[in-house]
Amino acid sequence: MAIEIGAVLTALADASRRRIVTRLAQGPATTGQLAELLPISRPAVSQHLKILQTADVVRTTLTGRHRWHELNPEPLQSLAAWSLDVAALHSTSTTPDASAS
Repeated sequence: MAIEIGAVLTALADASRRRIVTRLAQGPATTGQLAELLPISRPAVSQHLKILQTADVVRTTLTGRHRWHELNPEPLQSLAAWSLDVAALHSTSTTPDASAS
């Protein structure tokens, strides 16, 4: 599956979603556990999780009555690689000499 960098960037644009991702980097968590981290309603947490799932940053499984969420590092690794590629292109590009004008 191809990683959509734009979808990952959009998913990470919100501070609450970044906080969820940071928590999930420590291990899986239920929706309730994630809701305890944030000063927003549980339905709002679910909406944030849906955006993260759409970008494939978070994977969710149903175990009994609980939804367990875990981080999928692949989209983040793709984003990091893309960022490094862009930075490398910038550092190797030639800048026009301002004095030549």
